[in-house]
Amino acid sequence: MRTSDLANYKRALLDCEDALNRVNLHEEEGYTVRFAIFSANLTNFLPEIPQSEHAELFKSLLTNLAFESFERNLLQIGDFCDVKGNIKSLKSNKTPQIFCTFHLGSYRIIANLLIRMGHNFSTIVRQDVYSKQIESMMSYTARMKEKYDTTSEVSVLNAEDPQILLKLVRELKSGRSLLVYLDGNTGTGDEKLDPVDFLSQKINARKGMTYLSYITGVPLVPVVSYRKPDRTNMLYAGEAIKAESGTSREEFSTKTLQYLFDFFAKYVASYPEQWEGWNYIHNALINREDSLQSPPNSAYKRIHYEFNFSRYSIFELQDAPVLFDKILYSTYEISDGLKNYLLKPPFVNPKQALGKFIFKELVRQGILI
Repeated sequence: MRTSDLANYKRALLDCEDALNRVNLHEEEGYTVRFAIFSANLTNFLPEIPQSEHAELFKSLLTNLAFESFERNLLQIGDFCDVKGNIKSLKSNKTPQIFCTFHLGSYRIIANLLIRMGHNFSTIVRQDVYSKQIESMMSYTARMKEKYDTTSEVSVLNAEDPQILLKLVRELKSGRSLLVYLDGNTGTGDEKLDPVDFLSQKINARKGMTYLSYITGVPLVPVVSYRKPDRTNMLYAGEAIKAESGTSREEFSTKTLQYLFDFFAKYVASYPEQWEGWNYIHNALINREDSLQSPPNSAYKRIHYEFNFSRYSIFELQDAPVLFDKILYSTYEISDGLKNYLLKPPFVNPKQALGKFIFKELVRQGILI
């Protein structure tokens, strides 16, 4: 790789960032809701990050998504990457492997390198992605094969196909590898889920890949991509994971799934602005409503009250004020009068100002604390 090529690549990323900086994001459709969900997820999964930093991190996330859009058709993206760790697995294109990854950093580098290294593999995507991007994905593969003279054969499979697990077993037994995004959490409705610890929460994760590894004897290889502050791309491959003799399927699946999420959690915590999963990880959260407790009687008899900014936020949605619950991910339309009241503490005698019924409801739901 020539130094000038890397310089041009970094200049292109800078152009992407400059273009985004010229956009008034607050006026973009859906911005307010997307930021509210992003901030709620950061609050729940990485509470050590102050809420005052959420807006800047969200802008950085949007910048990284712009980078990803630019890199989507960049055939030489693999040139702009340092590869570390278990390089042997990345180069071993004669035996099947299950490459597991997250939508972090410049994650398309992984497929790019597998193609250039001659792997025959299949990747699994959501139904909507399959329908919209199948043609562009196959076109990308064809152009890669022409540019790099590789024999790699790539196929794209629909994660929501009822026969997907059977098809994946056939793929592996025929000698083909798999590239799967564990954070997508997509699959058939009857696929079993396991609770796993992820950052500061518990989520439901699909264990289809760990089952496949156990059944077929094909090892799992965690691979992660991330950007360093100087925009240099790093790709790290972890050690291959394979079931030991005498280990039951359930034991292997449970332990390995937790290991994989622990592996990726370290990188998400280190580079939160580079993870696409903030847009949808709340869908995998184990029901948190059961963990909420009703306030004690003393909560209704305090002298001073505050708006619970740590749990709730207020924003405009279609010109109407909305109260957003960061724990339950629920929205409640409120009046302009209540919005103005909640945003202007301190509260003096809220029971009298709001009325007994509204006051008790706000305390019951933890809006006033």
